[in-house]
Amino acid sequence: MLYSKVFLKLHWGFYVSYPQASKAKPSFYLPPPTTLVGALSYGKFRGTDTKLFKGKPGSPAGEFKVKAAATFAKEFAGSYSEDIVRNVIMYFQRKERRMDPRYRYNVVPTGKVYAPNQVVKVVYVTDMGKEELERLSWSITRLGCKECLVSVEDVEVGEAKAVKGRVKTPYYFPASVKVVSGRVENVDFWEGRYGWGSSGNTVMYSVPVVGYPLRTREVEVEAEEAYEVGGEYVVFG
Repeated sequence: MLYSKVFLKLHWGFYVSYPQASKAKPSFYLPPPTTLVGALSYGKFRGTDTKLFKGKPGSPAGEFKVKAAATFAKEFAGSYSEDIVRNVIMYFQRKERRMDPRYRYNVVPTGKVYAPNQVVKVVYVTDMGKEELERLSWSITRLGCKECLVSVEDVEVGEAKAVKGRVKTPYYFPASVKVVSGRVENVDFWEGRYGWGSSGNTVMYSVPVVGYPLRTREVEVEAEEAYEVGGEYVVFG
């Protein structure tokens, strides 16, 4: 297994809305694994929005067998706020309202992480080839929606060494993992499904961050599935 550690400088910040958010759209403090996999897949599938999986349309990112996690860099300092944004809401309306222009738009409180020029660290663990992994890592352009632009500052590729037992990590991990020491916030991320027209399940994750000002923290956990990645640990179970 190989890992890629990608250092992404935010242009202004980012936002990734909670699952099933409609009239209110709070954002995660960190992009979830599905967003990270989508960002990595962009370099391979740019211009291809849909692919058939067993006859059903879905995101081409569904082909990727990649595990991913994110954290803030040590020097990261950011803030979270909710802006009033004019959004399309017709797809949340009853069927008889969806084509009525009166119900097309509304103001929606939208959560955003503001952190210009700050760095988010992303780790990918995969069995893809080293050259392809490095190329795709350098090809990342955004985290989440189109305006959440990033610049790749550096990419580190190496062997991901499987470990078990007590490790310390600043990266988020499934909430089923036992926390030995340190504080976390629990959030529900989408599970890795990439089909169009149906919602995936949610999985609770533990995120070791300080809420205000936004910054990273390290916690100690009892891991069943973890990898050493360049002197750090990422935990997946």
